Amino acid sequence: MSDDDTRSAREIARSKRRRAGDRSARIARELMKLAETTVKKLELDEDLRDSIDRARAVTSHVARRRAERTLAGDLRRTDISVIEDQLAKLAETGTLHARQFHLAEQWRTRLIEEGPAAIAAFPGGGDAELPRLIDAAKRERATGRPPGAARALFRHVVELLKVQAAAAAAPRDEDDVDEDEDEDDDEDEDDDEES
Repeated sequence: MSDDDTRSAREIARSKRRRAGDRSARIARELMKLAETTVKKLELDEDLRDSIDRARAVTSHVARRRAERTLAGDLRRTDISVIEDQLAKLAETGTLHARQFHLAEQWRTRLIEEGPAAIAAFPGGGDAELPRLIDAAKRERATGRPPGAARALFRHVVELLKVQAAAAAAPRDEDDVDEDEDEDDDEDEDDDEES
């Protein structure tokens, strides 16, 4: 006999409720840690959003735990899987943005240190404004001024990398469309031969 056979229906129901409570408590903690702007991005009904706002407003440790339990109870009355999916997408997007910014920081450092040699290796080859921004960042670093030009270079590198990523993704989509059209043409030719 397995453990499930020996456990009573009451114990099984209690375990199921406990797991659901743990799940909703974990999500409640995550929601309370999110920034206000991030909570607004989630597609939540107004009552649940108000519950989250009330729970986030509490500052005392003990009262915060109580507010977390109250929010977890409110979450159990909704479809938690939808909220979990939205939180997973937010985490994935945040990780992607962090990687993009890290890559942009690496390129900015390399462009300032190596200059024209790094421009040749830059994805997409850069543009006309890139050398000017690099020179300004080098002058700024040499004189010890605040990093305004380095920040401008960083923003420009981020934009260039976004454009390059979009351009790299676009041909793939066109190739897929061309392949689909080729398959359709082949099917039409087969139909013509059968006629």
